[in-house]
Amino acid sequence: MLRIASFVLILSGCIILITATIRYQRLLTYNRKGAYNCHKRDGITDIVCLVLLYFFILGYIIGAVYSIISNVEPIYLLVASVFFFGGVFVYFAVQTQISMAEMLRGKAVEVMKTFVNAIDLKDAYTKGHSQHVYEIVDLFFDNLNDSYKRRINKSKLMDAAMLHDIGKISIRDDILNKQGALTIDEWTAIKTHPFNGKKMLDDTCFSEISDWVLYHHERVDGDGYFGLKGEEIPLESRIIAIADTYSALCTDRVYRKKRTHDEAIGIMEEVTGTQLDTHLMAFFSLIDKNNLTGLLD
Repeated sequence: MLRIASFVLILSGCIILITATIRYQRLLTYNRKGAYNCHKRDGITDIVCLVLLYFFILGYIIGAVYSIISNVEPIYLLVASVFFFGGVFVYFAVQTQISMAEMLRGKAVEVMKTFVNAIDLKDAYTKGHSQHVYEIVDLFFDNLNDSYKRRINKSKLMDAAMLHDIGKISIRDDILNKQGALTIDEWTAIKTHPFNGKKMLDDTCFSEISDWVLYHHERVDGDGYFGLKGEEIPLESRIIAIADTYSALCTDRVYRKKRTHDEAIGIMEEVTGTQLDTHLMAFFSLIDKNNLTGLLD
């Protein structure tokens, strides 16, 4: 009975430790792919911790085998209990780290929503636009081929899509909500919103995506706000530009009524190769029409 009890305790601890190790590996993957630099831990420390976890698992296996093949003293039951509760402790320590990572991500999302709500309050005519672009980009990414997907950090792309118009907070309300045609000065003010957005994000952990926000109005022919063209424009900015264009065409604006899906696609095809990236438009056209129009329901 002593052997069996010791074996069960150590084996249970080993299973718990293996579970904790798997969850820890997933956390490291998240930190590597999704977390921003200011939220990342030291990579060397993470690797050392992972190696130690594997070493501990080996120790548990040896301990479990020893408890079966050897004559164990009553004191060994205490040792087996230490093994078990050690595994439990590691599991909860890893779970605490996961909870902290989720909390940080939750705080980042709250900040983004605050920014977006501020934009929506200022610009009643484009209320919900940022969320719409976010959802379009989500569909867009799923239709890209593996070559493009490997080049893109999806979670950061999605954040940039949500925050692409954050600079509009700096634009006067009377310009954003003007019903008539904009004057040259007013149009110049509107065109400052990508740069203002970058300045706002540069002072936060979102500085990693600020250039994607800055260049989301660039044209592949070089006739955009900052004169970048083709591959000079970040891939993420080119993706957001397509989603932004579709959203703008398919929603009511102060200066015109919304277009149908087919009308919007037709207009976008006309400017493919000049305003919009030709290769990316090929993937955008693969998105199911019902999925795109369903975002507006």
